[in-house]
Amino acid sequence: MNFKHYTLGLMLSVAYPTFAQEQVKPNKEDDTHLEEIIVSTTRLPEVKRNTSSSVIVITQKEIESYAQLNSDMSVILGLAVPSIGLSSNTTSNRSQTLRGRQILVLIDGIPQSTPLRNTDRDLRTISPYAIERIEVIEGATSLYGSGGAGGIVNFITKKSNKDKAFSGSTSLALTDAFISKGKNTNGYKLNQQFNGKIDNFDYLVNAGVIKSGRSVDGEGEYISPRYGLGEVTTQNLLAKFGYDINANNRIEAMYNFYSALQNTDLVASGGKYLEAPQIGVIGKKDPAAKNEGTKYNHNAYLKYTSKEIFTNTDLEASVFGQKLYTLFDYRAHNPKSPRWEETGGQATIKAEKIGARVSILSKIDFTEDIKTNYIVGGDFLFDKTSQPLVDGRLWVPELKAYNSAAYLQTRTVFYNNLTLKAGVRYDNISVKVPDYKTIPLKKDQEWLAIQGGNLDYSKASLNAALSYNIINEFNPYVSFSQGLSIYDLGRILRDAKSDVVSKIETDPVVTNNYEVGFTSKLGNNWNFRAAYFWSVAKLGSDLQAGEGGFWQVVRNPQRINGIELTLDGKPIDWATVGGSFSSYEGKMKSDNSSSYDTYMSGLSIAAPKLSLFTTINPIKDLWVNLYYTHTSKRDRFTPTPNKAGVLTYQEGEGKVNPIDLFNLHTSYQYNKNIQLSLGIENLFNKTYYTSSSMLVARDAEYARGNGRYYTLSLTFNY
Repeated sequence: MNFKHYTLGLMLSVAYPTFAQEQVKPNKEDDTHLEEIIVSTTRLPEVKRNTSSSVIVITQKEIESYAQLNSDMSVILGLAVPSIGLSSNTTSNRSQTLRGRQILVLIDGIPQSTPLRNTDRDLRTISPYAIERIEVIEGATSLYGSGGAGGIVNFITKKSNKDKAFSGSTSLALTDAFISKGKNTNGYKLNQQFNGKIDNFDYLVNAGVIKSGRSVDGEGEYISPRYGLGEVTTQNLLAKFGYDINANNRIEAMYNFYSALQNTDLVASGGKYLEAPQIGVIGKKDPAAKNEGTKYNHNAYLKYTSKEIFTNTDLEASVFGQKLYTLFDYRAHNPKSPRWEETGGQATIKAEKIGARVSILSKIDFTEDIKTNYIVGGDFLFDKTSQPLVDGRLWVPELKAYNSAAYLQTRTVFYNNLTLKAGVRYDNISVKVPDYKTIPLKKDQEWLAIQGGNLDYSKASLNAALSYNIINEFNPYVSFSQGLSIYDLGRILRDAKSDVVSKIETDPVVTNNYEVGFTSKLGNNWNFRAAYFWSVAKLGSDLQAGEGGFWQVVRNPQRINGIELTLDGKPIDWATVGGSFSSYEGKMKSDNSSSYDTYMSGLSIAAPKLSLFTTINPIKDLWVNLYYTHTSKRDRFTPTPNKAGVLTYQEGEGKVNPIDLFNLHTSYQYNKNIQLSLGIENLFNKTYYTSSSMLVARDAEYARGNGRYYTLSLTFNY
């Protein structure tokens, strides 16, 4: 038996069939019991073990451990969250849905998703070194308005937790593949943080730069630079300041800047689906091509909180803003598949948001045995989004959305063991579409003039859940929640065939999500959760390839159902083991069908995923974390003959083969102030194709994942 199979056997003998939600505790400072974690993204803060749905909290120590393997947020979430598929190893998170549906991504509650024209980049809007924790709500929710048909990912930024006037940390890291065929694969990471508290004033400033080298696969070949993560410079600046006016009143301000741009002399070459990967070779880019990536993403808020403004009542009010500019790859003119008047071009997305929130949190004790907490509030959001080409032509006109909403969320506890949660949110959304023209495919075609207008949506979204704390070993729950999403309106409008906006199918996706499950605390060392879920949407949001190789939205009704299992615990004092398993399937109704008879594409439905981990603390101040991730096969579609009679898969319907990956992270703490860490991504240097490249079934996207990469880092705390 070789070392790889021996290691897997050891992990399975200790952990199988265990499944984890809180996946790693790298040191004693983070040895927090599951029940002590408070979740805030539910808007009505609650202890995590009491939530009547699947909620995942990824702690700062866990984030830092994953970041030692790969600092890209889409990679981290693909490893850490059971129902999010593995990263595509590109800048796009197009195929990374949550339980098969769209994710609403937030930074401190500020929406990063752009529903008016989806960037597919919203998981990559912040550096992991600026994050205190990540809260993930799985399943449809409208708690923050449009976009949460599959759930929410909320990146909660760091804050000062020191009583000293000044403290800080400096981190230095080197990364490399050390593969003989590869050159210039080395990179670096620098991060500097200062924080402290002076009287009633506290502050935190965190700045970092990450420079990745060229990406190589397990055979040492350069990975295709198309949407690539190689030779990308990532910059992030977080500044947070707070002032305690008195014991009950506080004002806080936050600003976060993020940028990630690729600058490479590699160009994509070759690529034949199911035969050979597209790789990178030294070459010259088109002179008109700009460096692709996120040029800037600005986020800021100003928040005021007041405790006990009335008896048992707290107030929170905030204003926030976001400004984003993303550049996609340059597309040369392809005579076989013309686009943009038979010219090359490079698409961008520009988005701006301004919003405000106010909420009142209070409680009512009806009797000693019946107690209610509730939050009532209102949201306002102005969203402006467009998709111009770099040369100035408007592919999607500037769309403006005005969203106002009121909501009420309650939690009532009966006799300390029966909990009823219920809430309602009413959204009123108005999207203003100007008169515009679509860009024709051929240069001799006229631009189709579209008469604009207002698209108005009003929707009351409900949620309800019931949980019963019978015994520690069995706490069942049931829940129902609705999600609302204006799904990628710009994608629909840019290829419109009608001459009036009101004739175009633009209704939002409304998702009904159901979940039944239970949590268990087994003894003092083990935590287990099992859930079965299903969701239904009368208008779907699956994608299929259209003219020019660009995706189009399929609005057919959909149903998704699946299971999720998680468990973690300590079999012995110096080891923690666990893992997670998620499997779900989706079908939609074909045209004029009364049943769900057609499988949803792989762009929405990920292959089943099993994750296992072992964390050991063999000697004082030394921690070793071993991760294993397995994704299964998904083969739901039959290839059909193309024009030449060759059997081919339709785009988005490719066969996904299994993937097995091992990752290793170890750290040593010296004198509390110095930490040395080593991370090894793809420990056994496996050569594999990413799930996304397999399912998309495009020659130009058939690319491999990273080979073995090392990250050696040194952190000084003072």
